[in-house]
Amino acid sequence: MDPANTSSEKNVYMDYLELIKRVFTNKKRLFLFAGIGAVVGLLIIFTTAKEYESSALVIIESEGNSTGAMGQFGALAGFAGINLSQMQGSQLSLSSDIFPDVISSRDFLKSISSKEFLFVSKNGEKLTLQEYYIQEKPGNIVKKSLSFVLNLPAMILGVFSSADPVPSESDPVDEELSPVLNFSGEELFAIAEIKKRIIIEEKGKIIRLSVSMPEPLISAQVNNLVLESLINYVTDYKTEKQRMNLKFIEDRVNESESKFEEAQMRLASFRDSNQGIISQRLRTREEQLQFEFNIAYNVYNTLKQEYEQTAIQLKKETPVFTLLEKAAVPLGPSKPNKPLILIFSIFVGAFIGFLVNIYKVLLTSL
Repeated sequence: MDPANTSSEKNVYMDYLELIKRVFTNKKRLFLFAGIGAVVGLLIIFTTAKEYESSALVIIESEGNSTGAMGQFGALAGFAGINLSQMQGSQLSLSSDIFPDVISSRDFLKSISSKEFLFVSKNGEKLTLQEYYIQEKPGNIVKKSLSFVLNLPAMILGVFSSADPVPSESDPVDEELSPVLNFSGEELFAIAEIKKRIIIEEKGKIIRLSVSMPEPLISAQVNNLVLESLINYVTDYKTEKQRMNLKFIEDRVNESESKFEEAQMRLASFRDSNQGIISQRLRTREEQLQFEFNIAYNVYNTLKQEYEQTAIQLKKETPVFTLLEKAAVPLGPSKPNKPLILIFSIFVGAFIGFLVNIYKVLLTSL
């Protein structure tokens, strides 16, 4: 080994040690920045609105179990002319992967934001979630200060720019554009605030829904509302095709029943008015009415069986949700996490002081 290289490595090592010693020599600066970080942390803690989290656990039934249950009365259904084996192949699969997308959709969140709740913090006033978050604009002093600084250029430019015309309710609306979503900035803000307070997690077959709200009772109420809306949405999504088929077949059954009853009455009236009369022409007419009656009966019977089959399929495809644990009113706030915020703020402050000390040492060494 080259003695010169060994000596150079030792010098570098000694230089690093000297740098670290000189950085930690000025401990006042480290304590100063750590203290500033603690003050900022305390400001964040005391200016952050409290959040109360309520959770619910739901089990969604797997579709394999429902298929086995249907097989128990497959033979009985066969006597009625219903083929369950053909029904099982057309069943759509339901995956819990769509739940986060459903909850994050603006249509879903808008329906949640339009519901009214009784806010104790607002002197018992009834407000929608949208109205509450638009009025309160929750956030700590650091977040609001940063938001103000970042939005300051846009605010200055907005003073000198002309506002776009906002359509009123009396303005004519194009029919082709009526289904298009139209949200104001305040509505989007409220939807975003609600969205980040709703969390859904999947643990095997168990779905965990957590909702954070500014008051404990409201967090449980919103949790129940979100869960109920989610179940209704998923059920409608899963069974929409079968419900449309069932409605279509029901209409056809009613039509065929009317035609069957008309054919039955024509045949009965003809037989009542021609008793004891033997005529080839009348016999041919009776056979014709009997033929029309048989056709009407077969059509009605076939559609009735199809209706029963579709009704069974609709029941089979309706997802089953089992509420394992209801949403309870939380006893204490889940946010802000005071110890974590304070420790993190002190650490960040001390780290900034450490970087400042390094800068000072390097500046004096040059």
